[in-house]
Amino acid sequence: MENIKSLSETTVKTTPPDDKYANSKSFQDFINVLSQIVEKHGAEVLNEIDGVE
Repeated sequence: MENIKSLSETTVKTTPPDDKYANSKSFQDFINVLSQIVEKHGAEVLNEIDGVE
């Protein structure tokens, strides 16, 4: 990740969800699960992308 200097031209910029959705229980549950997945597998995925094992 430290090799990334700026956003690619093909990177899609998104807007954050509206407040009603962002404050919903289902959205918070989704974010929590996604965070757990990234914490558990993030380093492994980044190493595969970089070609380091």
